[in-house]
Amino acid sequence: MMMIVIIVNSKGWVIVKITREQVELNRAHVIDTAATLFRERGIDGIGIADLMKAAGMTHGGFYRQFRSKNDLAAQAVAHAVKGTSSEISAVLDGADDPLSALVRFYVSPEHRDAPSSGCSLATLAIDAARSTDPALQALFGDLIGKYIALLTTLVPGDGRVAREEAIATLAEMVGAIILSRAVTDRATSDEILRAVVNDLLTRHAE
Repeated sequence: MMMIVIIVNSKGWVIVKITREQVELNRAHVIDTAATLFRERGIDGIGIADLMKAAGMTHGGFYRQFRSKNDLAAQAVAHAVKGTSSEISAVLDGADDPLSALVRFYVSPEHRDAPSSGCSLATLAIDAARSTDPALQALFGDLIGKYIALLTTLVPGDGRVAREEAIATLAEMVGAIILSRAVTDRATSDEILRAVVNDLLTRHAE
């Protein structure tokens, strides 16, 4: 619900002021919209004007909320990562085989077919690699580190062996989603996903 304050001044003019609460709600909505559209189209794939239009707001309001597009991108990615982390936590919670649950959740047709709500690594890692924005690069470095740390606790082995296996597993999972989205033939796309799931689960079962 829109939170506004209507003031009639001494000249009879009506002044509409948006409350601080509404300003924060608007800002959160822009961040949420950007998190979706950046994953769907890439950070350079949509301009500020179109993004604000998609959020139902004016272009002019952007710079009252964010310092730059890079500022919004960093906040949108952080928001997206938080959402994906919550989904992964829910998948792992109570799973009999957490590694299998994570692999099947990540390397899946559902994830492939929903880039706008999926993992940022599989949609925006290239954008981060090309970016000159330290904040965005730091976010992806932290995200990769967290995935590696999580997978290190799930894969067989310990110490350096487990870490190297975790890195290989992450690379295979992310690569599977990227490749499965890149091919136009659905049968080949499905085949990529199945092959990677089978490879990871068979290898880690040994």
